[in-house]
Amino acid sequence: MPSQPSAPEPQGGRTFGRQAGWNYVVFALSKSTTLIMTVVLARLLGPADFGLFALALLVMTMFDFVRDFGIGVALVQRPEPWSKVAPTGATLTLVSGVLIGGLAAALAPVAAVLLGDPRLTPIVQVLAIALVISALSVLPMAALRRGLDYRGRLLPEVAGAVLKATVAIGLAAAGGGVWSLVWAQLAGSLVTTVGYWVLGRTSLRLGLDRGLAVALLKFGLPVTAVAFLTFAVFNTPTAAIGRLLGAEELGYYTLAYRLPELVVINLCAVVGDVLFSALSRLQDDKPALAARYLQTVRTVVALSAPIGLGLAAVSTEVVAVFYGEQFAPAAGIAAALSVFTVVYSINFHAGDVYKSLGRPGLLTGLGALKLVVLVPVVLWAAHHSALWVAIAMAAVEGLLTVVRLSMVRTVLGVTIRQHVAALWGPVLAAALMAGTVYGLLLLVPGWPPAVRLLAGFAIGVILYAAALRVLAPQLPAAALTMIRDRRTPQTEAV
Repeated sequence: MPSQPSAPEPQGGRTFGRQAGWNYVVFALSKSTTLIMTVVLARLLGPADFGLFALALLVMTMFDFVRDFGIGVALVQRPEPWSKVAPTGATLTLVSGVLIGGLAAALAPVAAVLLGDPRLTPIVQVLAIALVISALSVLPMAALRRGLDYRGRLLPEVAGAVLKATVAIGLAAAGGGVWSLVWAQLAGSLVTTVGYWVLGRTSLRLGLDRGLAVALLKFGLPVTAVAFLTFAVFNTPTAAIGRLLGAEELGYYTLAYRLPELVVINLCAVVGDVLFSALSRLQDDKPALAARYLQTVRTVVALSAPIGLGLAAVSTEVVAVFYGEQFAPAAGIAAALSVFTVVYSINFHAGDVYKSLGRPGLLTGLGALKLVVLVPVVLWAAHHSALWVAIAMAAVEGLLTVVRLSMVRTVLGVTIRQHVAALWGPVLAAALMAGTVYGLLLLVPGWPPAVRLLAGFAIGVILYAAALRVLAPQLPAAALTMIRDRRTPQTEAV
């Protein structure tokens, strides 16, 4: 791998808004490629193939969440110069990646037995290779995040996504079935990792400072615990549906979740990725940190609420146009999951506050609480249908949002009343828009799905813009101010 100068520390021109914009460009290009791939594959593969691959990804995601023991996040948060932390970080991430990948391959037969499908064993073993390869990208990715250089992520992520889509579609068209998705995952991981090392502006220098290693693990392991709990929360429905309802029903759920995940969940993730880096540099100035957090949440919800609730209103049309009639049972599931993602976006960035203040243990406790509440509810719902599972996810998320926002008050002083004051305008505007669009589409049942979808989209944009102007007229200007804000921390010494 190339030997290059050590990663630079953040520069004054790298603003939060600008880097969040670059991160969203990376997201938009890579995920739009993924969406195109999904739409094409939905017409080449059946629900059962998607369900089988979802079970394999369930296993691999479990290992992926712990692949670096949280060292990548810890490298971003540590105040020492990059030249000091990088060698120890490189050693820890390489060792953990190989260890976790090998463990995944060894446990593949056990996972197949637990999930009730022997076809999973070879699939998981191949995906374990992709996991080791992707673990090698942790260090250069951390260098870019630490330097608030999210533009540098553009080529690796997009190149990997394009290759993944090309391989998947090509092999599926040739009759590759579920293996088209497996080999595509491997190819995409390889290209993305190589791209990060080429553009990450860091060198592979191994070393081990024991004190620093302990500090990195002390921060990273609680983050890993949170990631593992997040995995458990998000994949409990997948395991329950696959085990109790079968691969076909899981295929409907997987495709139903794909679009709201791409446009809402990933919106939170890409903003949170930058927000954590920015808040880590404000950890000694709580008033500034609170202001940045609340402003960001309001802007994110102003985007996530109309997208998520709008998707719920046109879910029947979306499934018909994008996935085809064979996935028609996914429409109701997609509507419920779209509502879930909106509720999720309201409380998502509370976790960035805890991590930036060096208190990831709070996330561990909240994640454990969520899992304890969610598991019995989802298992009960999975005895009925995938739709009931989606409804259960939305209900539990709503309940726990109150808990997470209450914790923000404890650690940062931002009250639930302040959250409500910031968010009621965009949420109410989005709800009014979605309800109106759904009602209007009921009046034209004979129109083709594509026409109904285009009409719903156009009407929704106009209605939301008008409602937002009345209910939160200052929001667009505030968001623009955040994007243009050039106030950043001073450059760190290297």
